[in-house]
Amino acid sequence: MKTMDDIRKDIDKIDDEIADLYVKRMALCKEIGIKKAEQGSAVNVSEREKAIINRITADKEDDMKRYIKNLYDTVFFQSKNYQGKFVKTHSETVESLRKMIAEKREEFPVSATVACQGVSGAYSGVATDKIFDINDVTYFKTFEGVFSAVDKGLCEYGVLPIENSNAGSVSQVYDLMKKYKFYIVKSVRVQISHALCVKKGADISQIKTVYSHEQALSQCAEHLKNMGVKAIAVENTAVAAKMVAESDDYSIGAICSSDCADIYNLCVLERAMQDNGNNFTRFICISKNLKLFKGADKISVMTSLANKSGSLNRMLSRFSTLGLNLTKLESRPIANSQFEFMFYFDFEGDIESDDVLNLLGELDNSSDKFVFLGSYKEII
Repeated sequence: MKTMDDIRKDIDKIDDEIADLYVKRMALCKEIGIKKAEQGSAVNVSEREKAIINRITADKEDDMKRYIKNLYDTVFFQSKNYQGKFVKTHSETVESLRKMIAEKREEFPVSATVACQGVSGAYSGVATDKIFDINDVTYFKTFEGVFSAVDKGLCEYGVLPIENSNAGSVSQVYDLMKKYKFYIVKSVRVQISHALCVKKGADISQIKTVYSHEQALSQCAEHLKNMGVKAIAVENTAVAAKMVAESDDYSIGAICSSDCADIYNLCVLERAMQDNGNNFTRFICISKNLKLFKGADKISVMTSLANKSGSLNRMLSRFSTLGLNLTKLESRPIANSQFEFMFYFDFEGDIESDDVLNLLGELDNSSDKFVFLGSYKEII
């Protein structure tokens, strides 16, 4: 009887043979890829894949057929990935990108008119100062107001919070990203330090109610619980500060930036209110028109995926195979659909890379809903 070591030696021998045969198969796939490139043929040929599965499983036991199919689904997927290195994928999105890449890319602008949500003192304004050295900011009451201002050309750019390191994604912004056509041209991370600001003369023992944006309240939840105060969400942290300043009520406070205390003549009772000291919010800068500036090293897209087993896994494997670092994956439900989702991807990549362009083309061609959101630089 064979020992465990004997069986493993037999498996090692078979693994070596499989690896050698796999290399030979991929070499032939390369030849096919080159010929497809010459003929302008599509990489994906689903009917041939189905025929191969039927042929190689025809004389196999039923309990092995599904395992063989799963194995060859992976083999086909990787073969198409490899062929894609030799075939230029064409789509409307990719053709417009190739045209822009061929042109001279400009430096990111120094000054601009910018739309932000909230009022003076909002963290969006802090982010805007990091993005543009000189900026003329117009504040709007809602996030949709920012998108609308950029869409209508009232402002060249808009700056919006998209995620926080502790409280997670800003869902309202993600939902609006599906509604408006826009492009990300830059992003920035801003360290958030919340302060409890009150009217001058107010004492900590007097504070019964605290106002702020829901994300800020979430980031300070434990601290507020220990204080025993009531938390009420408003549109923006700076809006909360303005409310306190305009009120005669000494029992209310605002969680906002300490800069708001100077702007609205308030007193800072406590600094660093956030429960976690490592608190950052990522902001995106959006434009109505697609722009590719120098130094861009990050790409964002939105796409729908087929509602069937393995579709997301195959997509993630595509990024892995190309060695692309996926930094963000967010899903949002598609309105009026039966459990269908839009997926938001952030990944590090060079828009001039053929591999990246081919990937974007494949996403575009294989999805009913594909949106290229931009290639940009992120400031850390």
